[in-house]
Amino acid sequence: MDFVCPKCRKELTLCEGGVKRCPEGHSYDRARAGYYNLLLGSSGGTHGDNRQMVEARARFLSLGFYEPLADRVAELVYRYLPSGEALLDAGCGEGYYTERVYRALVEREGASPIDIFAFDISKDAARLTSRRCPSVNVCVASSYNMPLADSSVGAVINIFSPLASEETHRVLRQGGKFIVAYPDRRHLFDLKEKLYRNAYENEPESEPPPGFRLVERVRIGYDIHVVGRENTESLFLMTPYAYRTGERGRKILSELTELDTRVEFIVDVYEKITENHGKEI
Repeated sequence: MDFVCPKCRKELTLCEGGVKRCPEGHSYDRARAGYYNLLLGSSGGTHGDNRQMVEARARFLSLGFYEPLADRVAELVYRYLPSGEALLDAGCGEGYYTERVYRALVEREGASPIDIFAFDISKDAARLTSRRCPSVNVCVASSYNMPLADSSVGAVINIFSPLASEETHRVLRQGGKFIVAYPDRRHLFDLKEKLYRNAYENEPESEPPPGFRLVERVRIGYDIHVVGRENTESLFLMTPYAYRTGERGRKILSELTELDTRVEFIVDVYEKITENHGKEI
């Protein structure tokens, strides 16, 4: 199994020189870092997070603050993905969660699993994931045009990325699992209170996406203490607040040398229950 061509959706084959080519003659070169660029046009955006944001996320995650979330996602994949089936990390970022899941599956299989796929719309993110997880198939792509065949994977993980439930439904086999992690109500609320005059709580998902049923919901919450201006800024840069914080909030952030805040996550496990998106079988 391999990625499919984003233009014709026919399977790509690895050819001489690291080039991947489909039966229609479309070809894609391997980047020096090890990934392939399979992003077409402006599908779901054109660039994703920039290098500063990707590297900030990598720095912050390396401190271990989100390790309980990574461990739980890995445990769920270990439990729900049948042996021998392919896995997709949709919107993999810099590969922190990809690597944790990969290690869990290697432990289970007793060897390197070959059918683990990951993509991100950001070239900088794909570059880091490819270097971090050289045995994982990595590409640049959009969640709204996933470069995999219909019903080709047993599970999809999505950690703080656009949901794209229709494309996820398409690439999952019948009964496959969609494992989604997103912020709970009070996630980073203490940081938001410092940056904004009217901080608000998050609104968790209430209904499964069309064509799925909820199998399990896990809530994770704990307090963290972040020390150092670089670390508080790294936390800020890996959140959506980096896009929408004004001058006042950024000035407050520049003076923040430590932070006590609550982190809260929800991890939902959905099962594909319909053959066609939203249509009962």
